[in-house]
Amino acid sequence: MEVKELRRKLISDFGKFIDDDSKLEILESVFDAIKHDEKESVIPNTHYDLVAEEREKYLSGNIEADSWEETEKRLNAKYGF
Repeated sequence: MEVKELRRKLISDFGKFIDDDSKLEILESVFDAIKHDEKESVIPNTHYDLVAEEREKYLSGNIEADSWEETEKRLNAKYGF
């Protein structure tokens, strides 16, 4: 299917099932997310660096960490889930 043909089909199909503004707003958000430049991260590189440093410390045994079971018990006790 050619691009122009596909465009016409999508416009027609959207008109069939989008009958209120809330769905249009959701669709606009999807399109905004698609066109967002992935190179621009909202997370600063310093955060990625910090995570990498902490991971290296963990892998080398320089920091202590709880097991998942211990963490899960603590969350259950504190928040009930």
